[in-house]
Amino acid sequence: MIDKIEMDIAAIGVRLLDNAYLAWFGAETECEHALHAWFRRTGDQRATAYFAYCAALDREEAAARDLERVWELAAPCRHPALRPAESAAE
Repeated sequence: MIDKIEMDIAAIGVRLLDNAYLAWFGAETECEHALHAWFRRTGDQRATAYFAYCAALDREEAAARDLERVWELAAPCRHPALRPAESAAE
């Protein structure tokens, strides 16, 4: 019974990490496109493109924070190979 619960929790964790990563990746891609669009624009369109880029950057940063938080929450459940190496000083 406990093994099934642990497997279910691990599966949920993997899905949460995957969803957070995909959300960040999509926001990062959108931000990159907005940046290129800003560079290509001229005149009045350039200012509008700049604000669109700023909004995309805000979404990318928010998605990165979410991904980082989910990664931290999953730390106890991660495979040992994915955990940060302990320093030699410790």
